[in-house]
Order: sequence, then C-alpha cells, then structure tokens
Amino acid sequence: MKDERELTALPRRPLRLPAETGPLIGLLAVFGLFFIVLAVRGQLHSFLTLYNLQLLLNGNAIQMVVVLGALFVIVSGGIDLSVGSIVALAAVATVLAYQLVLGYTHSVELASVGAVAAGVGAGGLCGLANGLAISYLRLAPFVVTLGMMSIARGLAYWLSGRTKITLGEPPDWVNALQEAGNKYLFFDPGVWSAVLLGLGSVVVLRFTVFGRYCYAIGSNEATARLCGVNVGLTKVAVYTLAGLLTGWAGVVAFAHESGSGDPNLSVGLELEVIAAAVIGGANLRGGQGTVLGVLLGVLILGVLENGVNQCGVPVEVKFILIGIIVVVNTALSQWQRKGSA
Repeated sequence: MKDERELTALPRRPLRLPAETGPLIGLLAVFGLFFIVLAVRGQLHSFLTLYNLQLLLNGNAIQMVVVLGALFVIVSGGIDLSVGSIVALAAVATVLAYQLVLGYTHSVELASVGAVAAGVGAGGLCGLANGLAISYLRLAPFVVTLGMMSIARGLAYWLSGRTKITLGEPPDWVNALQEAGNKYLFFDPGVWSAVLLGLGSVVVLRFTVFGRYCYAIGSNEATARLCGVNVGLTKVAVYTLAGLLTGWAGVVAFAHESGSGDPNLSVGLELEVIAAAVIGGANLRGGQGTVLGVLLGVLILGVLENGVNQCGVPVEVKFILIGIIVVVNTALSQWQRKGSA
C-alpha cells in the first residue's frame, strides 16, 4: 500500500503532442473557415476542386523550397532576410548562363546544365558570403542578410539591365514541364522537388551529426561550443545550404516564368517565408522546428490567400489575417512551452 501511495504521489508528465499538431490544426481551421464562408456564399464548388488544389500547390512551390533552407537557419538561431533577392538573382543568372553557354557550344543540353548550375551556384555563393560574415566577422545575422538583400537585388538589376530578360526559344524541357503541369494533375516539378528536398531535410536534421549540431547551436550556442561543436564552420554550412536551396528556387522560378529572369521577382518573399516558418512551429530563438511543420505553415498561408481570392475580398484582408495568425500562433506556442516546463 505504501508503494502504491508513493507511486500515485509522483508528478505526472504533461501530455506532449507532436510538434506538427499545432500547424495541422491551424491548416484545418483556416480550411474550415473558408469552407463555411464559401458554402454560405454558394461558391464552394470552385474551392473544393482538384484544379484549385493544383493551383494552391503549384503557386507555393517556390515558398516550399525556400522555407526548407530557412528552417536550417532558424533552427540554428539565425535569420535570413535575403531570400527574395537571391531568388531573383538566381533566376537572372540562370537565363544569362543559358544564353552564354548556348552561344559558345550551340548545345541545348549543355546550356541547360550550365543554367541550372549557375542559378544554384549563385544562391550558394550568396549563402556562403552570409555565413562567412556571420561566423568570422562576428556580425549579427539580421544585419548581414539585410545587406545581402540589397546586394543581391542590386546585382540582379545590374546583370539584367534593369528589365525582365527572356529566352527567345525556351529549352524543350521547360516547355515540356509546363505542358505536363497544365495537362496532368500535380506534375509541377517545383512541387515534387520540394517534396524530395523536404524528405532529404528530414534525414539531415533527424539522423545526422550536422542536424544535431544545428539544433544544439540554436538551443545554446555557448554550450554547443563547450561540447566541441565547431560553431563557426557549422553556421557557414547552414547558410550555404540555405543559399543553395534558395538558388534552386530561382531555377524553379525560371521554369515557371517560361525561361525568363525578372529582377523584380519575389519581393517580400522573405517575410512570407519567416511567417510560414513561425506558423509552422519554428522558434525564432532557435533550437525548435520541423520540416513538416514549416511546410504546413506554407500551406496555411497558401489556403489563406486562395480563400481570400475566392471570396473576392480586398488583398489587405490577407495581410491582416496573416498578422493575426502569426501573433496568435506565437502566443500559443509560448504558452504551451511554459505549461510543459
């Protein structure tokens, strides 16, 4: 009897739900809201269609790729404000590299490979520069990436001559992918690349030493350093990886735009990505965040924009709702952490 009383006197551990529970509930709540509103307005038939779902996924392919890189940065305790400008620079670099290589080799295959490499490489170089400045110049990530936001956008304007540049004859693979995306449901290459990259990110964050280092640095950088983690080198790798993913998003934008590069592309993307990451459960202080969570965050914002467009309300309503969701979600996350502490 005494042992039973002692066991019953032990404090019970609070029930801990999976980290993705909150974003999933948020997605269902936003979907349910527009389901009710559009049902009352008699417009539900245009909302609940496979074509509308395809538009939702295809329209957020770039955000899904970029948010994966942002997750690595945020988990490690950093921030990246330069992703929108890097996407524009990568798209411009992709077009210019294609034209250059095609002019020298007259080979569409080599030009395509060179174009993709240039787009991804441009993003990677920007990310590397961010990481080096943050790690070895001891500058704040906010300041460094804010500067890169202007530098990358300026380079995109300079390389493009301050205008949208297009290919006279887009590569056949660009035309084929666009036709397949329009003809066959859910064939958009950007969406599938985001899915594959998301699976790779899960493996890296959960099952590799590098992933554990990212969480350790974001949780407590001083402790991670005392435990033997090379914090500087890890941060350089994190920002370079984020840059490579953002560069790939620029290549996806190039394909979406029928083989063109626009220096005005993705203005404000950084705020959308950060909002999606926060809504998806990532902690801006570092050490917390999951791949599925941030992808659900992108879908929440996508459903929100799609529903607002279906309702025909002013676009400013979308921004007001995003702000409310970000604040409420952050408050609930903090309350949950305090309750489980």
